Amino acid sequence: MQRVLLLYIGSILFFISHANGQDTLSGNYTNLKIPTGAHVIKDVIRVTGSFEVAAGAKIEMIDAGLIVCEGSVTMKGVQNNIEFFGKNNLEGVGLVIKNIDSSKVVINNTIFRSLQLPLLFDFGWKRDNVDISDNIFINNIGKISVLQVLNPPFNFNTDSTSIIFKIVNNLFTGNNAGIYFEDLRSDHVDIEITNNTFANNLVFGFKNYNISTNYIYGRTDQVYTRFISKIENNSFVKNFLIDNISDTIVHSANFGIYGSEKIYKINNNYWGSTEKEKITKGFYDQSINYSSPKLEFEPFLSLPKDSNPLHVYSIKNGENSVEFQDTVTIKDQLKSIVLVSNKKANYSKASISYMYFKKDSTMDRADTLLTFNPQDVNGTTAKLDITKTISSQKRIGYYTIKGILGANNEPAPDVKIGYQAFLLDFRKHKLFVDSLKMKKDTVPPKPKELDSVKNQFQKIEAPQKSRIELALLAGGSIFTGTISNPSLLNNEMNVLFGLNIGYTIYSNLSASLTIMSSKLSNSDANSSNNEQIARGMSFTSSVLGISPALNFDFVDNRLYTKARKFRPSIGVGFDLISFSPTGLFKGKTYNLQTLGTGGQLLDSTKKVYSLMAMGYFLNLKLKYQFSRFNSAGIFFSFHQSLSDYLDDVGPDEYPSSIKLLAKSKADGDAAAYFSNPTSRPVTPGQFRNSPNGSKDSFVNFGIFYARKLFK
Repeated sequence: MQRVLLLYIGSILFFISHANGQDTLSGNYTNLKIPTGAHVIKDVIRVTGSFEVAAGAKIEMIDAGLIVCEGSVTMKGVQNNIEFFGKNNLEGVGLVIKNIDSSKVVINNTIFRSLQLPLLFDFGWKRDNVDISDNIFINNIGKISVLQVLNPPFNFNTDSTSIIFKIVNNLFTGNNAGIYFEDLRSDHVDIEITNNTFANNLVFGFKNYNISTNYIYGRTDQVYTRFISKIENNSFVKNFLIDNISDTIVHSANFGIYGSEKIYKINNNYWGSTEKEKITKGFYDQSINYSSPKLEFEPFLSLPKDSNPLHVYSIKNGENSVEFQDTVTIKDQLKSIVLVSNKKANYSKASISYMYFKKDSTMDRADTLLTFNPQDVNGTTAKLDITKTISSQKRIGYYTIKGILGANNEPAPDVKIGYQAFLLDFRKHKLFVDSLKMKKDTVPPKPKELDSVKNQFQKIEAPQKSRIELALLAGGSIFTGTISNPSLLNNEMNVLFGLNIGYTIYSNLSASLTIMSSKLSNSDANSSNNEQIARGMSFTSSVLGISPALNFDFVDNRLYTKARKFRPSIGVGFDLISFSPTGLFKGKTYNLQTLGTGGQLLDSTKKVYSLMAMGYFLNLKLKYQFSRFNSAGIFFSFHQSLSDYLDDVGPDEYPSSIKLLAKSKADGDAAAYFSNPTSRPVTPGQFRNSPNGSKDSFVNFGIFYARKLFK
């Protein structure tokens, strides 16, 4: 009993001492130095002067945890003993470099893990020098970027200042996003990306491969290119694009480029293969989009440099020395695995596990930890003999090797064998189980390894309600039908108001429904055609329309980044509109349809036209996303009606004025007037809508304010 009491008291004292040992940082600082030890950041911290982190500091960033640095940044760890990391399910953001300052950013031997956006060089930043070297970016969960560099605020005509920007000897592994440079060929930023390892990272998108679904991507233009970025001696191994819909691997995704430049050089890098066809599958350039530059990647390295951060780049079957392809399907237990790395690796603390589905009709999985004997074949090659047997019953599974270390106990990327095939099998199981309408709570908890991908899928695929956007519209309408001038601006303009509800379907596809209220009016007096002027017709019509549309968005609308605030789109749709053309005669307004101005009431074989009409339209939008939930912009749409009667003037012969007067004693004089306002002589069979016999149309344009209603 006494031992239990002492143990209980000791546990309490340890907890108190541990809690007191954590320093919680908050507020604004002129200068801030974080000393060795444990620290917690839960809110936004702003440092206007120097920001320094001592070797041995461990900074946990929770929820909204963010450090905004407006001056110098100095982090010089020893064997990666500075850490910035997030708390599980409450992951913080990272560091933001902003403001103009003639100082340096030095980040060495630091680990960034489990964060939303570890490093952001915000728009308008400036420093004299940036050195990001010997760091580890591992298992960061954010989907936007691991490292994002936006443009500095230079005057391109007068400012000759330059920034030396180096990313050297870093390890990027297990991350859910890539690296983005707004300008890879800059007039003021001299970029060097050398000797880094980019291994086993994922980027999320769709099967329609695009610029942003690459691990490194950016723009390069023909103008203002004083500095040619240096991207050499890097190793790119098993960086994949994940399809959000199926949650499966599409293909490798290493480098994407866009802009007006013709050629962009990325020579002397290792791309995970020596086959050109496989290498180019991980590039987005002119071969996919003719308006992009061409990536010149030859000559390329056949092996990664031994000076790169440690990683395994080749995995072979220990029985026959055949290299495993990314798409290999594993059904039988492997007896041994040969791993080839760029330099000597330590497998003494590594672990091997094998995961597979127990049955075809359930999501129940087995995750078995295996035993093995490691053997050195040579300095960079090791053979792992697996000593534990798995009874997987010929079911598809995959191996994971974790805990590989380097000479200084630095972490190396995990190794997976058969993972692509397993994800496809997972998809099939999921569809089958869902078809059986199994309840969610009957599915056993998923192992963490599989959860990592599913959680990523769920986070990037926002909840249904968060895809909804509501917009208010205001602007003008111009009628361009029978009673109009071919020159758009010589017609009458009326005010319109509208409400638009948008829904994001996929990354670049959205649907919308617009309810619009406006007026259409015009007069032959505005025409430049003498026959139309002689005709002398005019009208005014109130219009109410409902218009569904499908829109192609040129920028991924699921994501908000300051680099993509301008978001153009183009769309097509159809209209259902109600209208009511009217005219003024002797100070009184008349509904023209009921008068039968085209002689519809004089012939029993005819009937008056409908005040409802269908149509189709093309719309263009340019949206400025000034925050995650709010945006504003301009729009223009051309609407083609399937009715000739929006202005009451259709393909009808001029009726007899005498017959109109006789048909309606009360309004006969008004009907006769509106049928031929100038009483001009007409030939028998002459149509009222000559010389313009086309269907009626109109254009809408204006501004809008939009807001996403839900998080």
